[in-house]
Amino acid sequence: MSLLDAANEDILVFPEEAYTDADGNTLTRAGRTGVPARARIAPASWAGRGDSADRASEGFESEQIYLLRFPRSWRTVLGAQSQIEWRGVRWSIFGDPVVFNSSPATAHSRYMIRRS
Repeated sequence: MSLLDAANEDILVFPEEAYTDADGNTLTRAGRTGVPARARIAPASWAGRGDSADRASEGFESEQIYLLRFPRSWRTVLGAQSQIEWRGVRWSIFGDPVVFNSSPATAHSRYMIRRS
């Protein structure tokens, strides 16, 4: 078994869904029904912008960011409005997935998550 298929956490995935608001606009949001899944979750290093505004708030504000990777058998691509529930807490998908596809043996996608 490849390390890319190893998972260390049980999570609920709330895939992005489309809905129509009161004005008839089509919008997206996290789905209301969670799908059970296994995933690998690991801390991500996050340097921030590094400018003076970033340094001025250091110690007063914090943001938790983690890497999320599903086993290669997971074929669903999560949209930007998707969320997961991990250890009883909701986390949002942050940005687009990073796709690694240089070799079929190591091809996988990785997401970043942050607290909702």
